[in-house]
This record gives sequence, C-alpha cells and structure tokens, in this order.
Amino acid sequence: MRAGPVLETVLYADDLAVTKEFYGTVLGLALEKEVPGRFAFFRCGEQMLLLFNPIVTKKQSGPESPPAHGARGPGHVCFRATRAELDQWKGHFSQRGIAVERVIDWPDGGRSLYVRDPAGNSVEFAEGAIWGFTEERSLRGEKILIATHNKGKLEEFREILAPHGVDVTSAGELNLAEPAETENTFEGNARIKAKAAMDASNLITIADDSGLCVDALGGAPGVYTADWAGPSRDWMMAMRTVEEKLQAAGAVSPEQRGATFNCTLLVLWPDGHERIYVGQAPGHLSWPPKGHFGHGYDPVFVPEGFDISFGQMPNEQKNKISHRARALEKLLKDLL
Repeated sequence: MRAGPVLETVLYADDLAVTKEFYGTVLGLALEKEVPGRFAFFRCGEQMLLLFNPIVTKKQSGPESPPAHGARGPGHVCFRATRAELDQWKGHFSQRGIAVERVIDWPDGGRSLYVRDPAGNSVEFAEGAIWGFTEERSLRGEKILIATHNKGKLEEFREILAPHGVDVTSAGELNLAEPAETENTFEGNARIKAKAAMDASNLITIADDSGLCVDALGGAPGVYTADWAGPSRDWMMAMRTVEEKLQAAGAVSPEQRGATFNCTLLVLWPDGHERIYVGQAPGHLSWPPKGHFGHGYDPVFVPEGFDISFGQMPNEQKNKISHRARALEKLLKDLL
C-alpha cells in the first residue's frame, strides 16, 4: 500500500495568538476554525495547517479524542512557490521587518527561502524542483482565449472565471476561423479547437467540446450534438430531431428519456503543455421546450433532482450544476 496526499501539517506554539496572526495576516492563509489557547486551523489549498498548543495536546485522552501528541522545539512547514514568487516573498518579509534566515540553491535544482514564525518554527518557501516536481501551472491573472464562437458559452466561462482575475476573450471576438472537428471523441475535438486557436493567438487556450448523450438513442447525438443543428445552428430543429427520434423509439416516460450533458475541457499552453478536465450533468429530456435562458438543448434538458429545464434556470443557478461548471470546478481546483 502507499499513503495518499497529505491532508494536514501540524506545528506547535505556546503563544497561539501571535503565531496565528503570522499565518493569517503575514502569509494570508484562511482561518478555518480555532479554540483560543488550544488550536487554530488554517486552510491551505486542499491541505490543513494545524497550530496546536503542545501542553494541551499532551494531555489529550479518552476514546473520543486523538491520542496525546505534542512537541517542543522548532517544527517545519514548506510552501510551494515559483522562482518569481520567492523574490516576492523576500520583499514581502523585508517590508514587515521579518528576517530571511537563509536562501539555498540546491545542487540538484530548485531554490528555498527560510524564515521563522513567532513560535520558532521553520517556514520554508521552495520551488517544486527540490523534490523533482514539475513547474506548477496557474491561470490566475492570465489572459486566456476560449476557443468558441458561441456567445452563450463564452458568457458562462466569463462569469465563472472573472472572480479569479482571469481576463477572457474568445475565438469569435478575435474573428478566428473555426477548424473542422474531425475526431470522434470529445477530447479529440477539444484538442483540435484548442490547437487552432492557440496557434492563431499565442494565448493560453481553453477549448470545450460538449455534447448531449441520449440513452435511448445509443448515446447520440454525442460529439455530433452541434451538427444536428445544421450549418445555421438551428437549435429548435435540433431539439425537434431528438424528440422525433425519441418518439420513434417509444421513449415517452422520463425514465425512458435519460440523457447526460458531457463536457471535456482542454487547456493548452503555447509551450505545448495541456490539461484535461471532464464534467457531466445527468438528467432527462422533456417536451415541449421550456425557458429562454442558456443555449443549445437547454430548454428540453431537465437536470437530475430538478423539475425545470436548464432553459428555465438563470445562469447563476445553472452555472452551479451544469456539466461545464463541474468540469470547470476541477479546473479551478487545479489551476487557480
């Protein structure tokens, strides 16, 4: 067996109030919970940083509490940072009168910067290269291109990414040509769109290939979802075509009309690096179309757990449960 990702890092401090101030105010971590004089929990990405009073933790006992633990003397925590961020941290500490104890350029690659917290714990900021990790990627503060000419889809991306400081434009806004989607998978077509838009703009590009997969139709229209709307993108025609095929198949009850919206997001950098994220929204198809929000097949798709269609949902509501939102949630956790 092999242990999974680290969930928490623990440091000890007699003066929790002062040490808590360092991690919250100086390092900018979000305080999750605290009991004054006993512990303080900070959230750091998908990991928790726990500050404990060692005297209290040594006295823990009983079946409902963790085993007694605690430490005296300096502990250590290391935060990942890029080379540019190391320089920024150095300036940040200098402005606050906090001495940088040491900067080390390691023989096998990577640089580390060390300071001490008020409890004497060693706090390191280091490049991932010190452990052989590849460079961390982020979209925060970047200008990115969405490889789409669909205004509704673009607005969904803008609403979800704007709070993270991401400047968004699209292939449509830049008048870029639409490439032929010749693959038979969502991932393959997303890669075609991403590469064409990235080559033309030299911007970090997100391509989204989405589709409606209807159970009673053997997964169709799938990757051909947009094609069913024809060259003019007549979505009413597309919805009617799906309904006619369902009627021909005898699929009349909600249980027989199961469908899933699928979204594959592919992020492509100018250096060729790519990341892929997949999201799904299960539900069923209804008729006639209802609602004027959204785009595509939204007016006939009723998501699981709801009695209204995507077309009846304001963007704020849909963007919390849609296939694209679920794929973007994975992207946000990884890149923002």
